[in-house]
Amino acid sequence: MDEHPVMVFKDVVKVYPLPSGDVTALDGINFKVGRGEFISIMGPSGSGKSTLLNLMGCLDTPTAGDIYISGTRTGDMSDKELTDLRRDRIGFIFQYFNLFPLLNIIENVTFPMMLKSQEAVDPEKGRAALRAVQLDDSLFTHTPTEVSGGQQQRVAVARALINDPDILLCDEPTGNLDSKTGAGIMELMSELNRKGTTIIMVTHDPNIAKYSHRTIRIADGRIVE
Repeated sequence: MDEHPVMVFKDVVKVYPLPSGDVTALDGINFKVGRGEFISIMGPSGSGKSTLLNLMGCLDTPTAGDIYISGTRTGDMSDKELTDLRRDRIGFIFQYFNLFPLLNIIENVTFPMMLKSQEAVDPEKGRAALRAVQLDDSLFTHTPTEVSGGQQQRVAVARALINDPDILLCDEPTGNLDSKTGAGIMELMSELNRKGTTIIMVTHDPNIAKYSHRTIRIADGRIVE
């Protein structure tokens, strides 16, 4: 692992103001993620897992404290710089795949490349990414609804990796899959990690968390172990 952390949280607080009173979702979070780590985040419903993941992905900003992604303090970045950071350096994998139903599989995977270049892209990198996640070439021109849930999740993994991100953020990546298919996705994630991808995964399933090297447990907005 690289000695320089890919992500650092320093005294991070997130408060949501509500008419009935402020709600503290995160209360003084501190941790570091080394390059090449595979970390799971666990905690009960309402513990702050989703808020933590949103802050990691620069989808939200902290009320107080500092977040550093690959050495850059996100609080110093403009909206455009944060958008570029999310696009180029952070990959997202969601429980419900979030694929575009009207695009075929190769178009879904290469869409982030098009956003980055603002022009037509060579689909060969997309084909290579799909082969890397063990999807058969015969499926590349199908739409997401024409393939299985496990195959859709493999497409989502390939899409998340297409711009060579520093960090892969996963929100319950097997939560919508049966146990056998979920195990296949986790074996794929483990292989990606062995090849150097930094992975941070939110899960409620202790069997899935076993694939990671370190578990961060959160309760009531605080890290408890």
